[in-house]
Amino acid sequence: MKIAVIIKAGLEHLQTYTSYKNKVTYHPENLFLSTEDKSALEYALQLIEVKGGLIDAYSFEQGEVADRILHEAMALGANTATKIVTGDLKDPMQQNYLVKKLIQYLKNEGKKYDLIITGYSSFSQFAAIIADKLKMNYYDQLTNIDVNFNYEMKLEKGILKGQCELPMVITNLSSINTPRLANFSAVKKAINSKITEVSFKKLNKQKVSQIKVETEKSEKMIFNLDNDPDATSKLITLLERNGIMR
Repeated sequence: MKIAVIIKAGLEHLQTYTSYKNKVTYHPENLFLSTEDKSALEYALQLIEVKGGLIDAYSFEQGEVADRILHEAMALGANTATKIVTGDLKDPMQQNYLVKKLIQYLKNEGKKYDLIITGYSSFSQFAAIIADKLKMNYYDQLTNIDVNFNYEMKLEKGILKGQCELPMVITNLSSINTPRLANFSAVKKAINSKITEVSFKKLNKQKVSQIKVETEKSEKMIFNLDNDPDATSKLITLLERNGIMR
């Protein structure tokens, strides 16, 4: 089998972002491979142990974060590691463009996968876009799957069971398995392993989301029933205007 695992950093660490007054500080040193992606990689490893094959790891993370999680993936058993150094997959305005460029790159390199897997993320729909563009079967938020592709998906009321069909793209929750730990020699070898860098043409700034911080303080209003008999109706009007009350 040929398997691609698209990995990202987990945001579980409480100190990934810290804020003070109007300043938000990003701490990349606190980011490591996400729990869901560890489970995705573990499932890929279980498959090749039974069916044979190779695992290619890809990441759209940037800088030291990408290097860290790709080395971690190689320590756990991925055969190759590729870092996409352009774009932000978490940005919904960039997802279609980045997926299109990734697919173009895979085709140019002659890479055709039986399975593309990634840990589920609520902020991104790129896995669904990949499945659509490559005309692959798509299975989302799997809670369990075995090496024969029998799967379970927990729904609000009950569990959906079935069998996946290759070629496919799947997203998984961490519940599908318990990831193994890398031994010291594997970690040492992975740190010295090559990471391939792939660069795409940058998107126009108008097509990239931007975070704007409003520093303007909201006006304070005091409603005094003793001095203003219409204070209650004025308060209700203000709450409705600000969307707090309907």
